[in-house]
Amino acid sequence: MSEDPSPWTETMFEGRRILDGARELAFPRYPGTEGDTGAIAWLEKRIEALGLETSLQWFSYDLGPAQGALRNVLVVSAGLVAAAGIAIPRSPITGLVLLVAAVLPSIVFLAWAPWLEKLYRRQGSTRTANVIGRRGVDRPRMTLLLMAHHDSKSQSLTFPFRMGLTLAALIGTLILLVLALVAWFSPDSPQSSWAAPVVGTASALAALTLSTMTSGNLSPGGVDNAGSVAIMLAVAGRLNQDLAGDIELLVLSTGAEEDHMVGAMRWLDEYAGSISRPVFSLNFDGAGAPGRPVLIERYGFGRLFSNEMSAAARRAAGRLGLKPRGIIMLPGMGIDSIPFTHRGLPCLTLSSGSLDRATMSVHSAHDHAENLDPDTLAEVADLAYETMMELAASGGEGPRVQS
Repeated sequence: MSEDPSPWTETMFEGRRILDGARELAFPRYPGTEGDTGAIAWLEKRIEALGLETSLQWFSYDLGPAQGALRNVLVVSAGLVAAAGIAIPRSPITGLVLLVAAVLPSIVFLAWAPWLEKLYRRQGSTRTANVIGRRGVDRPRMTLLLMAHHDSKSQSLTFPFRMGLTLAALIGTLILLVLALVAWFSPDSPQSSWAAPVVGTASALAALTLSTMTSGNLSPGGVDNAGSVAIMLAVAGRLNQDLAGDIELLVLSTGAEEDHMVGAMRWLDEYAGSISRPVFSLNFDGAGAPGRPVLIERYGFGRLFSNEMSAAARRAAGRLGLKPRGIIMLPGMGIDSIPFTHRGLPCLTLSSGSLDRATMSVHSAHDHAENLDPDTLAEVADLAYETMMELAASGGEGPRVQS
């Protein structure tokens, strides 16, 4: 079978059918709950129906060490930022030292340093599973992996409030840095005596509020992440039929992504060293929210996930007449692509939408499947399929040659 399908102008995938699959999965399924167990069983049947060898990777974990470390960092950083705001009018140098002390540990967590994975090694009371599908190939020349997490969660702070607090803490800290420099070089500046304490207090309160956030099992997880799982299944079924016989296809629906990406880390611990290279992993997260397709291409403080996969996706989008937005995953946010990148496995994430009602509903009881758009679901599926077919044809060596 040809690995170089002709470009098309009409969608290959039926958005309504993908939406039907998302509706079946859109029920609360926080890791370790009865809903999570039901989602795992549902996925196992759906992947088996695609004709793939299916297995479950059960694991348990204790989120306590990571949550405790993150909460302590936020509380200590908040105290140091508040102290810096008070110190700047009297001693700008002291204020700068306090700001550096506040920012450094936060940067480690926000940028997700690889050694932080050690916080998640301990087994615990939460038990869930990764659902794995595999098209076995003797001596594969490359591996294509489709991935989407199946768990959902609600949070005590809504998405807009959480993002607002995060930005308030970050921007407030940057303003304090500017005020400290102004006070250092212009000691008589009138605003330094009152602005720094006010900004420092506001930033500290934002960080302290973030430290109180808890997770629960109220979200049906329509946008995050039932739509993505349904896209993954649709694309996997088509790739299983169309890929050349010497390409291994893996389907991975991770558990506990909402608990700091534990499922992805557990899968990598067991399988990353045994899959055939080159490997290209395409992750789906938040896909199907109304609007343009989105390529999550960078994370942390600008680190690129995969230049080769981004380029392939943009070429595929051009052939499809799509105009995806490339974005950076802001510090402090997590997706399964991050641990994959740390292990040296290229992994691009496809998403969609903008800061509208559908996206704002994420991690709340309002994240229903009705927030998904069938046309967008189909567009993301088209883009995923064409991207993977190009990577299969190029063999990881650059763009596909058009006839």
